[in-house]
Amino acid sequence: MAKAEGAADGGGASTSYRLLPVKIKGPGGGPAVTRYLYIKQHASPADGLPKERALFVAGIPVALQGPPLVELFAQFGEVERAALHGSRVSAVLLYRAAEGLAALLKAAARGRPLELRLPEPQGPCGLKAWVEQHKALKPGNGELQAALDEWMEDWEAEEERKRQEALKAQEDDGWTVVQRHKGRKKNASATGVVVGGVAGAAAAAAQLAAAKQKDPTHSDFYRFQQREQRRSELLDLRAKFEQDKKRIAELRASRKWKPY
Repeated sequence: MAKAEGAADGGGASTSYRLLPVKIKGPGGGPAVTRYLYIKQHASPADGLPKERALFVAGIPVALQGPPLVELFAQFGEVERAALHGSRVSAVLLYRAAEGLAALLKAAARGRPLELRLPEPQGPCGLKAWVEQHKALKPGNGELQAALDEWMEDWEAEEERKRQEALKAQEDDGWTVVQRHKGRKKNASATGVVVGGVAGAAAAAAQLAAAKQKDPTHSDFYRFQQREQRRSELLDLRAKFEQDKKRIAELRASRKWKPY
């Protein structure tokens, strides 16, 4: 029986490790690789696990880190649970029955290696998996260009929306937006109607009247202007009336009979 002396696994007492050889066969049917595990009963009062069912395993290779480790030791009995250490090179397993741990220790005492065939990987593994993972972090030029085009379309659409809102606000204020075109100058409203000459003036006046009807605030503003204009015209009429009245009095005075 192969043994290796080691420190306790947290229980405080010195215990002996048993050397357990494991032949690992790849999924492709290639040559088996032998790895050696160090096992012993796990006696740690801090964990509160029953000593007759708990197993401590050290020296776990990468190929056995995870479900393959449970599958390997499940050959001797049902494994209730397994806890892999943060370093991933050691673990604690708990058998559902003490007979499972006893059968494992007996097989390790005989020195016969255990055999385990790894399952077929669901995706790329090894170096190929690392290469695929690296490629996934760096998308190609096509995906990058597509993402850039989508961003530019969204940005241009947002800028166009802002421009239309600004033009609409100017139109609501009663302004006629002048756009520069090649050739003769034309006027265009915010709605995109191009106007020019007499017809353009009529169209602009119609838009201005529509804007007054839409917004009561601006309508009140224009009525105020109209009231000021009528008041100014009334003052001018009164001044003209006084002038005419004075002139008529002068004419009447000049027509009186004067014998001398």
